[in-house]
Amino acid sequence: FIKGACRICLLGAAAGATATDLASCSPKISTGPAFNPVVNNNEVEIPLTLFDKNPVQIISPQKFDYEIAVEKKEENNYNALLLKCTHYSNQLTTTGNGYTCSLHGSKFDKTGNVINGPAEQPLQHLKTQIRNNFLYIQLV
Repeated sequence: FIKGACRICLLGAAAGATATDLASCSPKISTGPAFNPVVNNNEVEIPLTLFDKNPVQIISPQKFDYEIAVEKKEENNYNALLLKCTHYSNQLTTTGNGYTCSLHGSKFDKTGNVINGPAEQPLQHLKTQIRNNFLYIQLV
C-alpha cells in the first residue's frame, strides 16, 4: 500500500499535478498551533516566557522544512528535537506520548528514542543556548 501511494504521488508529479494535489506527499504536515519564529543566521529565537504555561512547545520556523519540539526540562535546560523521521525524512506528528511518522509508521518517544520502526536511529537533538531571556536553537 505505501509503495503504491508513493508511486501515485510520483506519477502525479510527472503528469503535472499541482502542489495542492500532492500535499500528502509533502514533508511538512501541520501538527496544530505552533510558534513561528524567523530563521536568522541558521538559528531561531524563542522567548523563554513561551514555556510559562506549557513546558513542551512545537516550533515551526519560517521557511524551514520541519518543526521542532522543545521541552523545558529544568531551570535553563531545554531539549530540542528535530521532528524529521530518521527513516525517510518525513515530518512527524505529535502524539500524547511522543511523535509518529504518517508515512511508514515509525514512532518515537518524547526524548526522541525509536519505539517502533522501520526507523532505527533516534531523532536529532538540536543545540540550544540561552541569551537575554531567549532560547536560541541552532538549526542543521
